[in-house]
Amino acid sequence: MMEIPSIELFGLHITEPFTWITNWLVAAFCFGFGHLLFHNKLADATQKFWAMFFFFIAVASLTGGTAHGFITYVGPNFHFAAWILTGIAIFSAEMAALQLVESPKFRQFLRLFIYAQLMIMVASVMYYHNFNSVRINSAIGLIGVVMPVSFVHYRKHGDKRSALIMLGVLSNMIPGTIHAFKISYNEWFNFNDISHILMIFCFFILYRGAGKNAALELAKKLSKAAA
Repeated sequence: MMEIPSIELFGLHITEPFTWITNWLVAAFCFGFGHLLFHNKLADATQKFWAMFFFFIAVASLTGGTAHGFITYVGPNFHFAAWILTGIAIFSAEMAALQLVESPKFRQFLRLFIYAQLMIMVASVMYYHNFNSVRINSAIGLIGVVMPVSFVHYRKHGDKRSALIMLGVLSNMIPGTIHAFKISYNEWFNFNDISHILMIFCFFILYRGAGKNAALELAKKLSKAAA
């Protein structure tokens, strides 16, 4: 088991300095992605929900980075708060996918499932205090909901948004695997730090996908067909 690295900075005892920095780096990029999506004049409901996904990931990363770096001062509750915020981010991604479901009955069923999933996830984190709650919830939300909904929508409409969203979700399995198997360079630059850096590139793919306006894509296809 690796020892937890620590440094002294401006009189503060900082633990896991690289995990703190890379977490905040993820937060900075995600705040930027969320801001650009939310304030896009052509943004539809799906894009707005993806913006919320990035905002909550940003706050979760900011909170998680604070927990890793300043655990001496803030205590473990910051970790639990970050995990719950991540769950709300996954909920936002699922709500983004929900906007693409065309069947009213299935949309209603999926909506109830998504809300129930969020409540179970929050209860699980508060009761078990285990990061596995985050892993399982993220897998259900992204692989079990976002991926199949995006796939069905892509097969029916051939939109680039759904294709890039699927690619972004699949790419996130790489940092997820690194984190799950604790693949580290050393105790200073560990599996947390490696996965955080890779997540930025994965989130960029999701951002690019979410930024595609489905109505605009359809209009372009129709104009080409009419030409």
